[in-house]
Amino acid sequence: MPYRILLSCFILLQINVFAQNEFYTLTPLSLNDLSEFRDPAKNWKIKGNIQGGFNDAKSKAESGTGILFNDFEEGLRTKPESNLFTKLEHGDIFLSLDFNMAKGSNSGIYLQGRYEIQLFDSWAKKVPHVTDCGSIYERWDDKKPEGKKGFEGHPARTNASLAPNLWQHLEIEFRAARFDAAGKKVEPAQFVKVSLNGIVIHEHVILSGPTRASAFNDEKPMGPIVIQGDHGPVAFRNIKYALLDEFKVAFDGLTYEYYEGDFNEFPNVEPRHLVRKGSAEAIDIKLADNPNKMCLVFNGSLNLKENTEYQFIIKKIGKARLSVDGEEIVRTRELFDDYVISRKLSAGKHAIEFAYLKDFSWAPTGVGLYIGKLNSRPQAMHTPASLPPLPPTPLIDVTPTSGPELVRSFMMHEGKKKTHVISVGDPTGVNYSYDLNQGTILQVWRGEFLNVTEMWYERGEPQTATSMGATVKFTDKVNVGIVSEQNAPLPDTLINPKDLLYKGYSLDPAGYPTFSYLYKNVTLKDSFIPLDGARGIRRSFSFSNAPVTGVLLLRLAEGRDIKEVSDNVFAVDDQRYYVQITTSGTNKPFLRSIGNKKELVVAVNGNSSQITYSLLW
Repeated sequence: MPYRILLSCFILLQINVFAQNEFYTLTPLSLNDLSEFRDPAKNWKIKGNIQGGFNDAKSKAESGTGILFNDFEEGLRTKPESNLFTKLEHGDIFLSLDFNMAKGSNSGIYLQGRYEIQLFDSWAKKVPHVTDCGSIYERWDDKKPEGKKGFEGHPARTNASLAPNLWQHLEIEFRAARFDAAGKKVEPAQFVKVSLNGIVIHEHVILSGPTRASAFNDEKPMGPIVIQGDHGPVAFRNIKYALLDEFKVAFDGLTYEYYEGDFNEFPNVEPRHLVRKGSAEAIDIKLADNPNKMCLVFNGSLNLKENTEYQFIIKKIGKARLSVDGEEIVRTRELFDDYVISRKLSAGKHAIEFAYLKDFSWAPTGVGLYIGKLNSRPQAMHTPASLPPLPPTPLIDVTPTSGPELVRSFMMHEGKKKTHVISVGDPTGVNYSYDLNQGTILQVWRGEFLNVTEMWYERGEPQTATSMGATVKFTDKVNVGIVSEQNAPLPDTLINPKDLLYKGYSLDPAGYPTFSYLYKNVTLKDSFIPLDGARGIRRSFSFSNAPVTGVLLLRLAEGRDIKEVSDNVFAVDDQRYYVQITTSGTNKPFLRSIGNKKELVVAVNGNSSQITYSLLW
């Protein structure tokens, strides 16, 4: 089994280790009408719903509100007047939105109308180019020779895009260019972080100037969001943003006290342990003579300018305590946990006490305190040397090369730890995880296979594996059940081995597994094969010895809503993934409602049957 080990430094002093949108209050861009936009062209419309299949070059739009829809026609192609400008102008911004691309379509989001994140139908493309979905489009110079006119494009790290007409999620954190009082640019614009469908595809990408086909050729502190409308149909919903402030704060009158000894806990620190005290510029572990038997206590004040919510972030190896205005708000117990807490504070001076304790030598010494306010990036209140890099931690991953790879592990799924999971990866990049206890597929993804660091690094205590791509997750409910009649609900689980007995798996000549079960007296076999072009995965169930009484039901999909978008193609959960039915004969699937859920099920007929369908995403 091929394993790849890469050294991946988790550098504590980089603030981008935090989920940056956790302390942002997002403002929705109203899509009840087009009033948020400047002189919208006729191709832009407000709709209530859209739907389509993976082969549809244009979605079907329904009346209503909440969705911004580009009703593209070929006459609009390459006509920039069909692009859409927001009335909102921004500098630093966090932008979150859902988008939906028809087959073969092309669009883009221009921050400040100048710097484009490309939107494109890049379904199943293995290696993304600057023209593919999520990439930062290249700059352009017609004066350069052929083949060199485009430059400084940044392809997405990996192709995390989904199939046409599925809703996808994009998050962008953008830092605008900085200018001096005379209007001269002193710092370039930057895409701080871009995530597509939950996968980070860019971090800290510097932009030397506007990308190709931008609305403006200059650079300014502010500008609108521009959506490209002249290259193909596209839809948007849930457009939300936070305008980010430049937050600056410093300690007033910061002092420190250095104590030395074996303390273990803060109550054990006594005045007799005091070695030295004095003034400090910032929190700094270098003020301690012995980094492994010490406690540092810092006292100072913050002069805050706004009455708002403030966030305190502690990162350390050891223990820490934080008090604000005499109230202890954090006392960490664990040695390696980070801590984040928010407090609403008034404008004016606030007393801060921050203490750090460490009494062991078997791990590095480091501590840092970040402070931020609502809709701002947290600011370090410590010296860089106080929070040095940790030793490199290896990324251990499994990479399929000559054939499928099968890995048994624990795995987290929707907040629950699954103990009998097998993940199967394929050189084509189509991967899935399967719950052997319940005989159900948990998730699928495309791209790199499995991160097994938590299984093999040091003690490997969690024993969990994680996917390395943009996952589409499914319910963990069991897929089969014998019920009284075809409208009766299926069980969520079959936990009694007498009901569902796992009988192991066998490998076909190509190395693909078939999982075998005995359900009551029914023999069940379950297998998966990647589709051509890595578009998805084909699943085949075979049944023999059908029950004498009752109805054997197979659940193909469950969701809030399931719609047939073309012949034998069903979109699940508001176009999250597709189910394509290839089974023929008497085993016809049908839709039904169970409580507040929709289900796509098949009543298995005959003593021996095979049911085949495909999952596409």
